[in-house]
Amino acid sequence: MKKATAYLFSLIFSVILVFMLIAGSAVLLVDINVSEKKLNDLSLKEGLESKIYTEIEKYYSDKYNTTGIPADVYMSAIDKSYIISCEKAYIKAAFDSLKNRSKMKVSLPKNKKLEENIDSFFNDFADKNDYKKDDKFELKLRTSKDEAYSSIGSFCDVYKFSAMNNHGVLSKLSKVYSYRLIMTVAALSAVIVIILLLVFINRRKKITTMYWCGISSLIAGIIGGCPSVYLIATKFYDSFSIKQPAVFTAFTSAMYRYTEAFMAVHIAFVVIGITMIVIYGVIHDKKTYPGTKPTEI
Repeated sequence: MKKATAYLFSLIFSVILVFMLIAGSAVLLVDINVSEKKLNDLSLKEGLESKIYTEIEKYYSDKYNTTGIPADVYMSAIDKSYIISCEKAYIKAAFDSLKNRSKMKVSLPKNKKLEENIDSFFNDFADKNDYKKDDKFELKLRTSKDEAYSSIGSFCDVYKFSAMNNHGVLSKLSKVYSYRLIMTVAALSAVIVIILLLVFINRRKKITTMYWCGISSLIAGIIGGCPSVYLIATKFYDSFSIKQPAVFTAFTSAMYRYTEAFMAVHIAFVVIGITMIVIYGVIHDKKTYPGTKPTEI
């Protein structure tokens, strides 16, 4: 009877352990991989600044037909280092918002040459066409500068944090993000508690705990690993319909990176699980002697 009760409780807690291992690894990986530094490093690694530069150049070339302002007025003042600084500004503003649970406020770095180019173009245009430099002219000049920063910034916001902020997504995520460390500790603590409970339940044959933990680790690894392998093998994220190349690369590379990390952890679970089961089997066999009943789980 006692053996049956121990078996039943071991089975129940091993099932719970499966889901806690999956949840704990997911929370831990989010805590490790979703950070300001990680996103900055990923942007640099993928060379997003080159894609952004091409997009901005095309934008101002096309816009010349409606504004009459040559693309060179803008592009001669924009280089890849400036684009990177704008990318970082958006990422920093987003994580400041998440940490402080406040509205996202972006402060793009000033581009003195860009402002001088716009000043020069408008003043030359006014001088050649005898356009009066009044308050209306000054307003148009300021508006053009603001629009330039806004347009350049929208291309540099590759993770679309501004859109998330405008739709209230960041404010909702901030409530979860601020508790990420607590959630991680809670999930890992739950795993440890369940293992200790399995040790207590199987205290008469402690080696049996290795069997149950091994089974849980193996199953967790299969449940978490198989979908990850499928997503990577089929290049699932490449099917995302995102028109901007930089945004597409930013999102898909981030998703692939997290999925690969998730897969690696669960492959490790499979290896650990098999190892524990094998060790249990070897020790279990050694305890079985001729003429005696096999040690029961």
